[in-house]
Amino acid sequence: MSTQDFDLIIIGAGPAGCTLALKLAPLGIRIAIIEKEIFPRDKICGDALSGKVLNVLKRLPDNAYTDFIHMVDKVPSWGIRFVAPNLNSVDVPFRFHKDPEQPAPGFICTRKVFDTFLFDRLKTHSNIHIFQGEKVICLDRTTNGVQVDSISHHLHGRILAGADGVHSIARKFCNPVTTDKKHFCVGIRAYFENVLELHPENFIELIFLKSLLPGYFWIIPSADGMVNAGFALMKGKIPERKESMSSHFSHLIKDHPFLAPRFKNARQVSKFEAHTLPLGTFDLRRSGNRTLLLGDAAFLVDPFSGEGIGNAMASGEIAAEVLTNCFGTNDFSDETLQLYDSRIHRRIITEFRTSAMMQKLANSSLLFNLVVNKARRNEEIRNMLTAMFTDEDLKKKLTRPGFYFRVLFK
Repeated sequence: MSTQDFDLIIIGAGPAGCTLALKLAPLGIRIAIIEKEIFPRDKICGDALSGKVLNVLKRLPDNAYTDFIHMVDKVPSWGIRFVAPNLNSVDVPFRFHKDPEQPAPGFICTRKVFDTFLFDRLKTHSNIHIFQGEKVICLDRTTNGVQVDSISHHLHGRILAGADGVHSIARKFCNPVTTDKKHFCVGIRAYFENVLELHPENFIELIFLKSLLPGYFWIIPSADGMVNAGFALMKGKIPERKESMSSHFSHLIKDHPFLAPRFKNARQVSKFEAHTLPLGTFDLRRSGNRTLLLGDAAFLVDPFSGEGIGNAMASGEIAAEVLTNCFGTNDFSDETLQLYDSRIHRRIITEFRTSAMMQKLANSSLLFNLVVNKARRNEEIRNMLTAMFTDEDLKKKLTRPGFYFRVLFK
């Protein structure tokens, strides 16, 4: 079997891999994307698309954002409702002032639809070559690049991008490290019909129940009156449970005083599915050995909100910036690739510090109850929570202990 040569090989055709390929396509370099599934394919997810996702779409070539707004089946969402363990809630809009003439600041779109939207855009570029249904079985370093072998193909690239998820083969090749359970959570979800009392503006609901802390139960409105419902639980807490996650899910929607009335007429229309999420609390090298790690392969899931898509796409964008320079100088050394790590840290990881503090706050039901109670009564605190999703400068302030002192004692 002959070897096919490329400039860049991307493992994984999810949002991270597609973003990288679409950003670099105008350079004219030969790009291979190798994907183990066959599109369209679904992925276990909450289906929420944040402002981060939309901002990256706006910077993709060929009017990607405009096409998304006008062509993709989706539901607009205008904010998040936080429900504390004491069942008090506070609504946090994504914008201080709603402008009905402007597109929503966030959307809810199934991964099958959104990922296919990005994937199909790859096909418009003759220099992007797609290999579907191909699981990578071996990676090897060569004198001038990386050899990537699947069952049916031998590919060689000057550099490799690993966008192949939590169980990434590229991560083991780039940076063979081990991790402990505190850096993972597990999410389980199913789709339902006839869930009651949904927010009129499709706010995403994050319900922090005592049995799940610092995880939460989510209710996310989807298309055609459907609801994506599930919960996230730290992986280290799973062995402590005396029942399966699916059984606990069923008990919650049947017996919990906040959930049971809303699910009393609900009909489950999909099976329970679970997925492991690698949290951004783990510090690892994301480049080296002619390889860059993107998205879940790089542990870029927000430790508080669980958002992964926006961070994955941002990593694809950052990788494109760094690789543009690499191809221009023909320099793929570990020293040059470190620029990717530093930019990931500045743009994404710094924000995770705030999220990690919020995760610790959520682990204490008393503190979380106090913050939500304060926010219900204080417009300034609600505005600060809104700015967590919109204001980069304020996010930096949220890493300072003084912020929480002001919240708790204001």
